[in-house]
Amino acid sequence: MGTDIGQIKAFFTDSDWYLQKRRYNIAIRAETVQEFLKTNHFDSILDIGCGDGSLSLPLLNSGRRLTLLDISSKMLSIAQSRVPTKLQKNVETVNDEFMRAKLENNSYDLVICVGVLAFVQSLDDFISRITSLLKPTGAVIMENTDASHFYTSMVRFYHGLRSAFVPDKCPTNTYSREAVLRHFRKRGFVLSGFYRYTLAFPLLQRMLSQEQLYKGIRRHYGTAERNRNAWMGNECLYFFQRSTAPTTKGSLPRATLTGSLNERRLDDGR
Repeated sequence: MGTDIGQIKAFFTDSDWYLQKRRYNIAIRAETVQEFLKTNHFDSILDIGCGDGSLSLPLLNSGRRLTLLDISSKMLSIAQSRVPTKLQKNVETVNDEFMRAKLENNSYDLVICVGVLAFVQSLDDFISRITSLLKPTGAVIMENTDASHFYTSMVRFYHGLRSAFVPDKCPTNTYSREAVLRHFRKRGFVLSGFYRYTLAFPLLQRMLSQEQLYKGIRRHYGTAERNRNAWMGNECLYFFQRSTAPTTKGSLPRATLTGSLNERRLDDGR
């Protein structure tokens, strides 16, 4: 992790700033995850940095196994408390930092990693570990704030000015969307879905209600199935699947075709 582990734990001990003041963003992310997975089948899920479980718990059923991993014991406790009693035997919790957690390779159909890359020091090592945990047909839902986007630069400039008066409790890193795409491509993954949007400017977030912030994003950016004004979005949600070999001469599998199309759309902002 790019930030000291102790800082991260302390940062998420006060969960209200995230679970209450960012509830609109959690809703956007959770709905996008479900959109990505509408036609996909999976039995085992790993949710890295699970928070309160809002992204992965809606996917849980009697036929699926879920591992909730978070460095914050408080967040993990909240997530665990939300697991239905009849499904508790299907859920494992891991209170540890991802890169050192004891997890079995080739054991997950789906890895969800949202809101985590900001605390990662080596993107290559991090993605390498994620892909090693996947089964041969496994998939990844990943999120990052695009470091190369103009809006990211504006927000970082604002926080830089603000830190002169109010020091950051937990400094974060940013990576470009090109870097994320490149690291998955070289490991044989294609982009099967994506969604780009922008959070309200920090000052505006304090002025508007959670419902207003949510409706504003949906009105301007739409959904993953119909992403409007994507070029303006610096928050990127990706759905990666392994590329498979052609089944007949001269043809490509659907996942590869979809991935290539989505990557072109991501690059040109449509």
